[in-house]
Amino acid sequence: MRRVLIAAAAASALLLAGAEPSPEASAPGDLADDASLEALLAADCVDDTAMEIAQAAGRLPQEGGVASDQWPPHAIGGVIPPIRSVSDLFPTFDGVAVDTENNRVIFSDENRHSMLVYDRTAGGSSNDVTEPVQWVFGPKAQLGYIAGVEVDPKRKEFYTVNNDGGDRMVVFSYDDHGNAQPRRTLTLPHQSWDVSLAPTRDEIAITVQQSNAISIFKRGAKGTDHPIRTIRGLATGLEDPHGLYFDETHNELITANHGNWTQIRPYTPYDPIVTDVGEYKSGAFHPSAITFHAADANGDVPPLRTIEGDLTGLNWPMGIDVDLTHHEIAVANYGDSSVRIFRRDAKGNVQPTRVIRGALTQIVGPVSVAIDVKNEELWVANYGDHTAVVFPRTASGNVRPKRIIRNAPKDTPTCGFTNASAAAYDSKRDEILVPN
Repeated sequence: MRRVLIAAAAASALLLAGAEPSPEASAPGDLADDASLEALLAADCVDDTAMEIAQAAGRLPQEGGVASDQWPPHAIGGVIPPIRSVSDLFPTFDGVAVDTENNRVIFSDENRHSMLVYDRTAGGSSNDVTEPVQWVFGPKAQLGYIAGVEVDPKRKEFYTVNNDGGDRMVVFSYDDHGNAQPRRTLTLPHQSWDVSLAPTRDEIAITVQQSNAISIFKRGAKGTDHPIRTIRGLATGLEDPHGLYFDETHNELITANHGNWTQIRPYTPYDPIVTDVGEYKSGAFHPSAITFHAADANGDVPPLRTIEGDLTGLNWPMGIDVDLTHHEIAVANYGDSSVRIFRRDAKGNVQPTRVIRGALTQIVGPVSVAIDVKNEELWVANYGDHTAVVFPRTASGNVRPKRIIRNAPKDTPTCGFTNASAAAYDSKRDEILVPN
């Protein structure tokens, strides 16, 4: 997921150094497994190496930014807190999965790098934070910029994928809580986004943004196990794939695609080599689309069918879910803050059967959706604010949600940061530009 954010420099910057001590500048101690969520949030996953560096630097002579003899000549020494910073202190919902057998809903939090678990009936009309019944957070958890979520009700496990950093899938038990280690991890290609489970086939499927691919693994794969097959190449129609649903009933893989396509050199030894798809082709922008591939497909194979075109209204489609009972597909449409519902067998340039969109819906930058057929509900995870909203399954138009889950008090702003890796100052406009 990529964005460009602009912040007014007069108000605040990302990190600006200063000499005054900060109440958050002191190095936290080791994090206990049963530490409170608030304590872990404050510690922000400081690892042992970073702690050692910070502690060593703190022992050096320093006088509020005055160069020290133990530092290189003319270098500023010591641990210097920023004058001010721009950050979001609260979680931000990303992926969502509902387990109706065990009555729980699980969210990934890309901002604070945590997994949050709620009772399925949680939420309401309150302006206060909805407290999770379980959470996983801390350095042992190996959670980074996590995206898609999947649940295995039978084995009582949940999965999430580290997207723009980490390059791994982590699996936790329903019994895990706090600063817990994953039950297993699986190394993935760089920029993997979503995960979908096929319990009967005992397989999992992963979307990979960077290589425009779907990788299928055995469910219990771990470590550096290789995929058992990969759908990838110019003919596949996979273009920056995000949301994914493994439809075992109809033997299909259903994928939401942003539409931008390019070949990028591998980041890690586990990424596919770019030359295996033939002659290099330059990047291109195509319409957003939903593609359908045979679940047994392997290699550079075309989709069985595609939903694409102006009538679809698809614009940065993110998470996707399928209602096999009522033969519908729900898509989180980030570009216009809507949820679009299509017939499962739709193809071509077709209008959705329903659209949930408008101010009353409180859908703001939706990233994931989950359909609860058993309880006739539709869940939407908002990235644009600190909420998830729940609708009747058949909701349509500009309608109010049944209830709201909040991970921050109402109207708490979110800066939308994910993996901001640089910043530039625009002196003409007195703004800071952040590629995100």
